[in-house]
Amino acid sequence: MQITMTTPIQIRIASASDLDSICKLSEQINHQHHEYVQDIFVELADNLRERAFWQTAMEAPNSAIFLACANQAVLGFISLRWTEDTANPFLCVRKICRIGTIVVADHQHQQGIGKLLMDAATAWGREHRTVEMRLEVFDFNRNALAFYEHLGFSVQTHIMRKLMGETE
Repeated sequence: MQITMTTPIQIRIASASDLDSICKLSEQINHQHHEYVQDIFVELADNLRERAFWQTAMEAPNSAIFLACANQAVLGFISLRWTEDTANPFLCVRKICRIGTIVVADHQHQQGIGKLLMDAATAWGREHRTVEMRLEVFDFNRNALAFYEHLGFSVQTHIMRKLMGETE
């Protein structure tokens, strides 16, 4: 079902009854990531573990999942949590809103749904008095990189890796 922006999009907090929709969208983004980084992302997630993961994300006191919905259909979601590093003596104590996952149904891209989800995340971060928002995005995902840059995000760190093969 293709929803256009003339259909009102609602942004709301997810509940346990939304787990099936969240898992379906999670499988979509996992499949995309598995295509590019098969040594990190599994081909198919274990359903019980996946549901438990999202259930925990919904119930933790420092986290939330927002859904984008239209006509009872879940079109996307964003998961968030705030953290505050008080253990590392070299870091300023700062409350940070971290975006874990954002996904919009494949057939709904370029409809403004991601922007609505990011706006909800920003409002949630402000409500929880965070001082910045952070997210990680894989380098292969050029569309997401451009989207985040358009929203004002910039590179803060680079996560680099080296695979440890049997021979070097």
